[in-house]
Amino acid sequence: MADAFSMSRVASTAIAPRARVRRARRLAAAPPPASGRPVSRRAAAAESSGEASVEAAESVAQDGGDDPDSGSPEMFDNLANIFLKRDQEDWIGLLASSERWPTLRNGFFARLKVRAAEEEDPEEMLRLSRLLRLMQGTSERVATYQDLLAEVQDTDEEMWEGMVTSRRAEFTTEFFQFLRFKLEALVRDQASTSATRSAASRDAEAEAEAVVAASRSEGAAPNDRATSDMKNARDEESRSDAAADEARDDLARLASRLLSICEAFDEATKDTETLENAAKNFQELLQVETLEEMNQKIDEMAVEGKLDPALVLTAAKAYMSVKESPMVEEEVKDVMAHLYFKMKETMGRQQPKEVRILKHLLAVGDDPRDIRNGLEEAFTPGPELTTEDEDFLFCEAPALLTTIDAVLKAYEQQQGKASITGQAAELMQPEVIEKLRQIKGQIEGNFL
Repeated sequence: MADAFSMSRVASTAIAPRARVRRARRLAAAPPPASGRPVSRRAAAAESSGEASVEAAESVAQDGGDDPDSGSPEMFDNLANIFLKRDQEDWIGLLASSERWPTLRNGFFARLKVRAAEEEDPEEMLRLSRLLRLMQGTSERVATYQDLLAEVQDTDEEMWEGMVTSRRAEFTTEFFQFLRFKLEALVRDQASTSATRSAASRDAEAEAEAVVAASRSEGAAPNDRATSDMKNARDEESRSDAAADEARDDLARLASRLLSICEAFDEATKDTETLENAAKNFQELLQVETLEEMNQKIDEMAVEGKLDPALVLTAAKAYMSVKESPMVEEEVKDVMAHLYFKMKETMGRQQPKEVRILKHLLAVGDDPRDIRNGLEEAFTPGPELTTEDEDFLFCEAPALLTTIDAVLKAYEQQQGKASITGQAAELMQPEVIEKLRQIKGQIEGNFL
């Protein structure tokens, strides 16, 4: 699995959520709202939709004539019905995709306590009490995941390896499910916002065009303000879409990167002997007296096969601990930083050249001509040079094709699996997989 996963990480720098498909299951229907008012077709759709969230209760309340911001008992009862009708495994997604849950939860829990205390039917009282207990636990976990996500986002990416190494137990499978739900919510919100805005924009453009046409028919000068308003509206839409795309992609990259680090950590810590050797090699590096000797020692370890993920993760954990400590001298922090980043750089250069070339090809534009030019450069024999900033490499077409096939196979095999590696496959951006297939098609059609 480790080899397949390491190959799949080639494409992990640009990712986004894929559609989440699951079989819909229902618990026994909850009783109707206390008011007995019929629920409108719109509210029923919001309540039963696979995309339902806490905001669905607001739709129900609005149809009943209540202000959703008032926190009315009826709204909380409708919200309880939503959770009772959904599987418990769905609750994380419902809360993760809701922006209003933090402001609703205290009132929601208070209402459940009142209902359970006043309920005369023992079976119904037990059901409400169970819902209260389980929902409180789910809400606490979601709050913990939200805090952990915020902490990761506020931490430099270079520190994520050390963070995972020090706090691996916090990065649970459910945490990554929470991230996936957040991504799916961003995609849905973006699609909904785009559709609503497009309709409004069409109306505004039609009105502006009518003004311009009327001015022309009357022989007047074109209405510059109307034209300017149309342009400004389009520019604002473009900026809004770009910001939404960036937020989605940033979260997707974060999720994929954390998954990669967790997988590497789990693989490295399987073997006690590997960890002991990593600790021993790390202590050897700390015994050198100058940075030049440290660089030389790292290069020697790379040649001897001692520079492995376990050693890099050990360095990451050590760097994380001293970087955040006010008791450690700045000189020591600088040395640990140099040690860690030198290891990462050297490890990167140990990757097969086909993997490094493929990373470069994924970074070029989507224009087929750019991909074709990149492949021609990659397959042109010549001296292989390494500079401080660039590597000049070439490989054979069959070798690069084998690497691509390994990545695609790993992606297809891991999709839908409950393991952490399956989570990584589900988070990989479909556009990246499609680009890999385009590169594969060009190799097969033009270079074999």
